[in-house]
Parts: sequence; C-alpha cells; structure tokens
Amino acid sequence: MRTDAAAAALRRDLIAYLQRRDRAGEVEDVVQEAFARFHRAGHDLAAPDARPLLFVIARNLQLDGWKSAGRERARRDADDIHDLDEGPRAISCEAPSADQRLIGRQDLAAAAAVIRALPPKTRDAFLLHRFEAKTYRQIADRLGVSVSMVEKHIAEALRQLKGSRHD
Repeated sequence: MRTDAAAAALRRDLIAYLQRRDRAGEVEDVVQEAFARFHRAGHDLAAPDARPLLFVIARNLQLDGWKSAGRERARRDADDIHDLDEGPRAISCEAPSADQRLIGRQDLAAAAAVIRALPPKTRDAFLLHRFEAKTYRQIADRLGVSVSMVEKHIAEALRQLKGSRHD
C-alpha cells in the first residue's frame, strides 16, 4: 500500500509540475504515458532515482507534444493542394455553385488519377503522410526506406499533383 500512496503522490506532483508549463492541456495523457514508459523500461518506483527520472520523461514527452503540434500547425498552414477549403484562396461562400462543384469533382478525379499513377512507394508514402498523418520516420520504418527517401517520395507526389493542376 505504501507504493500505491507514493505513486499517487508522485502522480499529483507530476501533474502540478506539467500544468505550470502546459500549453496544450494534455497533462493527464502525458503523465500516463510517462508512467507507462517508465515501467516499460523496467524501472522501479522504489528506486531512489525514480522521481527525477519520471519528471525527465514527462518533461520530454510534453516537449515532444509541443514540437509535434507545431509541426502539425506548420503543415496545415502551408499553402498547397490540401488547403483548398481554408486559407487565403478559400471560397467565402459555404455552398459552392454548380460549376464550382463540377470543377471540384473534376479536380478531385484528376488528383485521384495522379495519385493512382504514382510509383507504389511514392503513392504509399504520400497517402500515409497525408491521410494517416504518419511521420516521415514512421513511414520510413513501414516502407523500409530512409527518411530522406520518404521526403523525396512525398516531394515527387506533390510535384506531380501540382503539375496536374496546370494541365
């Protein structure tokens, strides 16, 4: 029971620490993941270095979350083919006209055709990144290629898609 009380106190301290630094509001998730990683690594809460180690793990997870959120915002803010309904070129009217719907369907069909015509690894890398929100590292691991190659595949897919818009 002593260990449960110590774990609960440590959890409260971690939450208080992270809340003072929080920007995203996901403190509970970070604490849960910190404990999970701590235990997966084979550490023991009774060890004298348990407290500082948990704080370091939690702080690093929080920083990773901030970085990830920043990358996601930057990716969403980019002006590319995937931001047709947001940003400076967005159509202000909620309901598109009949000709805009037809053009939209034609653009979508053309984009789908370009994506289908991409080489398999290029297509897979692009779809994993854009539609499954996988990181370049995750895609590289899944496809068995380097992160640099994933970057090249995605750049090629975007080049092909942007080229199809001007045809």
